[in-house]
Amino acid sequence: MKKVWMLLGGAATAALMFIGFFAAASLPQHDVQATALAESTCTPQRTLRVTGSASVVATPDVAYITLSVHTEDKKAAAALEENNTLANKVYQTLARYGVEKKDIRTLDISLRQRERYDKNGNLIARYYTVDNTIQVTVHDLDNLGKVLDAVVQSGANRLQGIRFDVSDRAALLEQARLEAVRQAREQASAIAQAAGAELGDVQTISFQTIAPVVDRGDIMMEAAPKAASVPVSGGQMQITATVQMTFALR
Repeated sequence: MKKVWMLLGGAATAALMFIGFFAAASLPQHDVQATALAESTCTPQRTLRVTGSASVVATPDVAYITLSVHTEDKKAAAALEENNTLANKVYQTLARYGVEKKDIRTLDISLRQRERYDKNGNLIARYYTVDNTIQVTVHDLDNLGKVLDAVVQSGANRLQGIRFDVSDRAALLEQARLEAVRQAREQASAIAQAAGAELGDVQTISFQTIAPVVDRGDIMMEAAPKAASVPVSGGQMQITATVQMTFALR
């Protein structure tokens, strides 16, 4: 009786395998076609990525001067009064050279107590310092040297730096970007043609712009009875735009 049961079990297994095979073979034709279509859509799209770069050279037409009036006294009130007097003279001098109030910006006014010690660490003096720091925008660069000399004579005893820039920076940036796009497109078209392909639509595009100002660094100046006009030149600045573009290939 045991052997008969084992034979029946084997026949049942074979029957189930036959039914499964028959069911798979009888799948509708449109299901098979849908599977083949899904596999075909996995083919990666052909693309071409290029980089274009263009620069625009410009001559600065505006300067930003950072200067300050520094005073010292044993009494805080005296140091502050002297500083105010010198600062007003600087403002009057700037007005004589055509610098408007809107082009003068106060950056910092500070009053600090200082102490001086000898080599043995003994306190020998206690005094106060006042610093009035302003930023001045100068549009007439031909007179920039004269302006610097005049404000030093008026009481601005610390010139902390000069930065040069262009007033129409936005227009120059746009010019550089458009030229970079033109170069990138011409480059992509030439590469596609050489490869026997046709350039398609733009897929992605990104920009990077470099437009640094010209910085002349920190300068320390002391007023002199007959100081010559300070020689200053803005030179030239270069605005560069870089674009990365991805095109489809047909």
